[in-house]
Amino acid sequence: MHRSGSSAGVRAGVVALSLVALLFVSLAAAGAAGGASVAPASVGETGLVSETGPAVESFSGSADADRVAQTAGDDADVIRLRNGMTQTDERGAVGVTTRAEIPDRVTAFEVTLFSVRADAEVEADGFVPADDAGPDESVWEWDGATADPSLTYAIDANDTVGGEGPLATDGAYRFADAGEWALVQTPRVGAGWSYTGEYEGQVRLDRETVVAGEGVASQTMAFLGPHEEYVREAAGQRYRLIVPDAAEPVASPDEVFGVFADASTALQVGARDEAVVAFTAPTGEVSWAVRGLQTGDADLWVRDSEPAGTAADVWTHEYVHTRQAYRTEASGRWITEASATYYAALFALDRGAADFDAFERTLARGERDPDASSVLSAPTTWEGNPDYTKGALVAGEIDRRLRTQTDGAASLATVLRELNEVDGPVTNEHVLGAVEAAAAEGADDDTAAEIRAEAERLTTTRATTEMWDGEAHAAAFGETPAQVGYGLTDDAVRATGEYRNRTVARDPVELVAGESLALAVVASNTGGAAGSYDLSLSVDGESVENRSGTLEAGEEAIERFEHRFEATGEYEVRIGSERLTVAVSEPARPSVRGVSTDPDRVAAGESVVATATVGNDASVPAGGDVEFRVDGETVATAPVRLDASEETTVDRAITVDGDGGSLAGGAEDVTVSVVGPVDEASTTVTVEGDGTGSADGDDPDSADSDGSGSADGDDPASAGGDAPVPVDGAPGFGPAVALVSVVVAGAALARRDRESE
Repeated sequence: MHRSGSSAGVRAGVVALSLVALLFVSLAAAGAAGGASVAPASVGETGLVSETGPAVESFSGSADADRVAQTAGDDADVIRLRNGMTQTDERGAVGVTTRAEIPDRVTAFEVTLFSVRADAEVEADGFVPADDAGPDESVWEWDGATADPSLTYAIDANDTVGGEGPLATDGAYRFADAGEWALVQTPRVGAGWSYTGEYEGQVRLDRETVVAGEGVASQTMAFLGPHEEYVREAAGQRYRLIVPDAAEPVASPDEVFGVFADASTALQVGARDEAVVAFTAPTGEVSWAVRGLQTGDADLWVRDSEPAGTAADVWTHEYVHTRQAYRTEASGRWITEASATYYAALFALDRGAADFDAFERTLARGERDPDASSVLSAPTTWEGNPDYTKGALVAGEIDRRLRTQTDGAASLATVLRELNEVDGPVTNEHVLGAVEAAAAEGADDDTAAEIRAEAERLTTTRATTEMWDGEAHAAAFGETPAQVGYGLTDDAVRATGEYRNRTVARDPVELVAGESLALAVVASNTGGAAGSYDLSLSVDGESVENRSGTLEAGEEAIERFEHRFEATGEYEVRIGSERLTVAVSEPARPSVRGVSTDPDRVAAGESVVATATVGNDASVPAGGDVEFRVDGETVATAPVRLDASEETTVDRAITVDGDGGSLAGGAEDVTVSVVGPVDEASTTVTVEGDGTGSADGDDPDSADSDGSGSADGDDPASAGGDAPVPVDGAPGFGPAVALVSVVVAGAALARRDRESE
């Protein structure tokens, strides 16, 4: 989180060259007045001297290593300096070709390579090493003849640093080459030149950095590798978001552009950069030293794991840095990170993306030691990172006091606008002066002096301030807007249907076809005013159910949604800020683990209760039918529905018969089985005979259990053909029965006689 500055030596050279050029102009003018022709020397930044023809003026120009594009006007000749970047086979190194297009008026041109690797060889075409270059310098002079001279070399891709501040992480990289892709700094190249002709038609430098192959280069950063680029124009700026294919961003392009546009509108601190270029930094292979970084005028990168719009939003933090057009000395250094941290929290609160509690927690960090005991204007006293913590709290307190004492006529933005106009590095004295000047816009001199005195106490001593409460915030900033947020309840994600009705795990939610996903969402308003909510349950981008309502400040409501999934597949479900992946599969098949009967011994034709134990070893519910069979013949079926890893029993009452009955006093075993979709289990039931007849009707001597018998099953009174009927008390018919039989037989004969007539 720094802003690149130009080399002090280069700046000094530019000033010297300008003075020399003006001297030459004066001499030429004097010579012309005296009637003499003078051929002045042309001196560039590098001290080059070239002879020119009579009565022709010569001038010089230079550009330091800052990667600022310098484009000439329509009437000027332009030196075009183009840096082409490419990935190399050597991990950690990026190839660069710096090529120049030099107009005819240029008499000398020199290039200084500030980024070239110390051990890299430079391949020169049309350039020769400068004789006066230092031992550690890479300075090259144009040979004056080659039309498009070039230098090819390598620069370091990796830039490591020890992480500092609340935005620091456990990693070490600020820029890195990951092999398949690289997020790196653009090369730093200085240039100096001499030219002849009219001063009004001066020669200027136009810089351009491009990536050979897939990639994007901005002013100070470049990404090399496959990516997607998103563009949005809003709030008077053009935003470019570079999302590498290797990144897995938490924040969507719309969310990033939204916080940029909101911050741009809210920050009335002076002119905006025409374009802001933001890179999403992949975190899969690189451990970054910080969560985000801003360099140059308006270039920044933020880790792909960072959300947009929170009270600790890194995207807003880095954007605020792009609006800070000042440089600082040590005593004024605190205001840079302090204002960025404070505004990220304030803007999230103002647009309803964070509630006052989150805003308060962010700034209250400045109340805790060791940061609270540091002197903001004396970095040598810093323990920890008080510019992010105590500084943010102090910046907020200054903002609150200015708004309150000036009736909203001034704010911290007024202070930053004053600092952006400072010519030279900003000190803490500049900060205090800007605070007093801002207060004077809406308050009397005494009040302005009091506000300055409090700002001085908080920045030049170990004193700190306390975070203000919601009432004080409302008095200074107005009531906080409705802050409606959404969240899933503890038991929010449930699977319902014939298999189960319980909470299930996420990442992903596993269902089977025919089940429903039930969600419970809490809509809560933590803002200071009434607000409305509009919840939509969408499946694969299509809204399937909606709920809406109004919440007073501090109120919440629970809305419940349910959607049935009939077909297998993977679905994206979104509701509020929540996103779920739902994987729907066919049900697993239940397994039959055993079967038993009660009782296990019965008379023929009686029933038993068969009980099957079935289970599900899968991670998803199981379903199917099981069949109850007797000697292979299906006699009953039962549906089975089991949750994952569940076991249960299923029973049915079934009738069992022997094979045509049993011999008197005998028994036989019958097989009872339960057959499932994948396996089966069986047991046996013993079936006993009933003792009332022969086994098959072929044996007249066979008898049932009580000693009586019949030859067949048709006439239980017959004893076998024409055998006499016993009447003596022996086994058989008694006398009364015999008499009845005679009467019945006589009646039957008489009936046959009548029928024969």
